[in-house]
Amino acid sequence: MIQLIGDEVGKQLPYILEESNQRLRLFAIGARDSSLQSWVLGKRLAEILFKSYACEVEWEREEIFGLWLLYVPQLDLWGTGDTKEEAVEDLVAAAEDYREVYLQCISFYLSAGREKHLPYVLRLVLAGDDKEKIKAFLGLHKQKGRV
Repeated sequence: MIQLIGDEVGKQLPYILEESNQRLRLFAIGARDSSLQSWVLGKRLAEILFKSYACEVEWEREEIFGLWLLYVPQLDLWGTGDTKEEAVEDLVAAAEDYREVYLQCISFYLSAGREKHLPYVLRLVLAGDDKEKIKAFLGLHKQKGRV
């Protein structure tokens, strides 16, 4: 791990970005005369770090209204739809919305007992807007439950 203090950070930013992404280096950045510290790690290292955080979706057909219900217990998220495809799209949209709200209100979620969701939310961040990556992360390519 490479440690940088104060003014060194701004001057070294291009180097930090390249080294953290291409050479998988981790940087600790701090302020002089302070215990404050942040870490910088590249996307590839983050993907490796959070790779083991995977979701499993539970599928169920609700008999009375004929809806498909999808549940991801790792994030406590639901998706519903008249068809499997609609339920999948609803769940993906719910995951995208949750990612944005969680990150905007992170201190609230961390203090509200949802800190266990953080690595999963960060996996959603890594997926970006790629719906296929989000579906794969949510476990939507493996069907469980009553189908």
